[in-house]
Amino acid sequence: MVKYAIVAVGYNRPDSIEQLLKSLLNANYAGDQVDLVVSLDKGQRQQEIVTVAEKMSWPHGEKIVRAFPERQGLRAHIIQCGDLTEKYDAVVVLEDDLMVAPHFYSYVKQTVDRYVDDDRIAGISLYKHQTHPGVNRPFEPANNGYDVYMQQFAMSWGQCWTKAMWQRFRAWYNENEGKDLSEGNILPSYVSHWNKQSWLKYYMRYIVENDKYFVYPYFSLTTNASDAGEHCRIPNNDFQVSLQEGDMEYRFPTFEQAVKYDVFFERVGIEDRVFPELKGKKLLDLYGDRLNYGDARYLISTKSLPFQVVKTVQLRYRPIEMNAIMPAEGEGVYVYDLKSPATAPRTNRDILTRYDVRSLHWKKTLHLGWNGFIDAVLNKVQRGKK
Repeated sequence: MVKYAIVAVGYNRPDSIEQLLKSLLNANYAGDQVDLVVSLDKGQRQQEIVTVAEKMSWPHGEKIVRAFPERQGLRAHIIQCGDLTEKYDAVVVLEDDLMVAPHFYSYVKQTVDRYVDDDRIAGISLYKHQTHPGVNRPFEPANNGYDVYMQQFAMSWGQCWTKAMWQRFRAWYNENEGKDLSEGNILPSYVSHWNKQSWLKYYMRYIVENDKYFVYPYFSLTTNASDAGEHCRIPNNDFQVSLQEGDMEYRFPTFEQAVKYDVFFERVGIEDRVFPELKGKKLLDLYGDRLNYGDARYLISTKSLPFQVVKTVQLRYRPIEMNAIMPAEGEGVYVYDLKSPATAPRTNRDILTRYDVRSLHWKKTLHLGWNGFIDAVLNKVQRGKK
C-alpha cells in the first residue's frame, strides 16, 4: 500500500495556512492513514503559525509540525519537502495560499496508481490552469474523452511526487543547480528569469530537457487564493479557479493517447493536422511566447514577426490551436515562412483582445484600466520613497 503524506508549506501567513488546514481537515480520505506535515520556514510570524498548526487535530494519521530555526528561502524549503519522499512513497505539497477540493485525495490516489511506473511522468498537478500565467491570456485545453491531459509545465499550486519522480529530479538538480536556465531559450523567458528563490524554474528545465510531462486534471482539485505575501503585493483572484466538488472514477489515457501541451502552452502532436498543404516542419506560437524556433520552416503565431507571411487566418475557434486545424479566412493568426525574412506585418491587437476577453462591457474595461494605471503610479511612487 502506498504511504502518503500531505505537506502544508507555510511562511508568515497564519490566516492563509489556517484556511488551507481547514480545507484539508474537511477533505475525504476514505479511511486511509495519511500523515500531515506542516512545514514552516522561519519568519516573524512563525510562532503564530505553529500555534495554529498545533491546536488543529488530525484524525487521519500522524501530524508533524516542523519549524525551521533559520530562514530557508522558498527553493530550499520546497526541496526539503520533496525530500520527504525518503520516508513516504508519495507526497502532496501544498503552499499556504491554496485550498483543496473535498475529494482531492481520491484524484491523487487514482492518478498515482495509473502512472506510478511511467518514467515519462515527472509529477501530478492538482491545479488546472485557466490562464496562461506567462502572457495572462485564457487557456483552454482540448479534451479527447479522458479526464486528464499532460503538459511540460511543472506545478507549484498543488502537486504530488512519488518517490521515483522526485529521486529522478533530485539527481538532475544536484548536477544542475548552477546551470544557466535561459541557455538555448528552451524555457519561456519569464520562467528562466524568475528570482533565485524559485525551485519551479529548475523543475521546468528538468522536464523540458528530459521530455517529461506533468499530468493535469480537466477540473481543478486546488485553487490559488493569491493571498498577499512575499511574492504577491496585493491579494487578487487572477488564479482562482473552480474546484471539482464530487468524487469520480477517472478515465486515464495512455501516454500516447493523452492530449499534450508544451512549456509554452502550445499543443504538441498535431503537426500533421496543421496546414497539411505546407511541406516542412511547422511550429505553433499562438501565445506569442517563443524565442527559439529550432529547425522549423513555418511558424503559426499571433505575434508580428519579421518574416514573410504565407497565410493569414481568423482567430475564431477554441481551443486556440483549432484556428490552425480548421482555418477560416480572416485576420489574427499568421503563418510565417522562417526562411524568408521580411517586414513584420501590421497587426490589429484588438482582434486578440476581443478573442481573449468575453462578457466584459467597455465601461468596466475602462474603469479597470484607469484603476490599474493609478495603482501602478502609486506603487512606483511608494517604491521611490524606500
